[in-house]
Amino acid sequence: MTPLLIAQIGLTLFVFVMLLSSAAVMVYVERKVAAMLQQRLGPYLVGPKGLLQPLADVIKLMFKEELRPLAADPLLFALAPILSATAAFAAFAVVPFGADTTLFGLLREPLRLQVADVNVAILVIFAIASMGVYGIVLAGWSSNSKYSLIGGLRSSAQMISYELSYGLALAGVLVIANSLSLSDIVNRQSGTWLGFLPRWFLFVQPLGFFIYMTAGIAETNRAPFDFPEAEQELVAGYHTEYSSMSFAMFFLAEYINMVTMSAVATDLFLGGWHGPFLPESLGWIWFLLKVAAILFFYVWMRWTLPRYRYDQLMRFGWKILLPLAVVNLLVTAAGVLYFGA
Repeated sequence: MTPLLIAQIGLTLFVFVMLLSSAAVMVYVERKVAAMLQQRLGPYLVGPKGLLQPLADVIKLMFKEELRPLAADPLLFALAPILSATAAFAAFAVVPFGADTTLFGLLREPLRLQVADVNVAILVIFAIASMGVYGIVLAGWSSNSKYSLIGGLRSSAQMISYELSYGLALAGVLVIANSLSLSDIVNRQSGTWLGFLPRWFLFVQPLGFFIYMTAGIAETNRAPFDFPEAEQELVAGYHTEYSSMSFAMFFLAEYINMVTMSAVATDLFLGGWHGPFLPESLGWIWFLLKVAAILFFYVWMRWTLPRYRYDQLMRFGWKILLPLAVVNLLVTAAGVLYFGA
């Protein structure tokens, strides 16, 4: 095998491990941020400052008994969490997170910091993100539980309602960048306007960024749009009947989807790995900082805003967010035609 191929395989394994680790890190961060907002301590007993609490949770789940309702469909019940986790991992595969590198001169050819270099990455992410809901729907249906079924149905309705706005928000950026490749979109945002303002698409698509973030929170079933789980109403929604590592896989999928949504938002609207003070070879540091800021916003929203009523969720998606997304796309297209790309 060539050195470049070995480096590509190593990069793929590295991304897989980092995504696994990100779920554990996000569990810890979420508990600590929630505690800070509510003037509590959060985890502090297991390890220094509670840092080993996520590891303790994983060990606990591994040793728990795998339960299944007697009337549940055995095959689909087992398949649902696997499908959710697989879709979550696959979606990140086409996300670039840094400039091409030779690993400090170790490689003769530059290595792209991206698992799969696809020139239609936006379409791939859009398609795989849409597939993730099937795991939730299958979990709700196969559990043979009313609470789980209602959670699964809510998730499918929520996905249909917000997928349109999500896609139209992406289309606004695509019209400006004139490309479906995430790498091309990031490179279009290099440099500055007026010598100091970054050429981020956030500044020309502020409404598109708002629509993307709102729809992204709904797509990942996070508060204030966490109706598929809705602990106060549905116990735990679609994963009420799950336990042990099957239960953990749903949470793994949720946090990886959050990371993917944040990474795509960084590439589409925040200039990706471009930033001041650092050479392009270290641009991945800027990428991580931007993703971390968006993930903090995710957590902040969960512990700040109350959940909407279900009718309010549907009304907001169809009567407010979708018309705004259509207007944003039309105005963007008109601006590109008038001013030029």
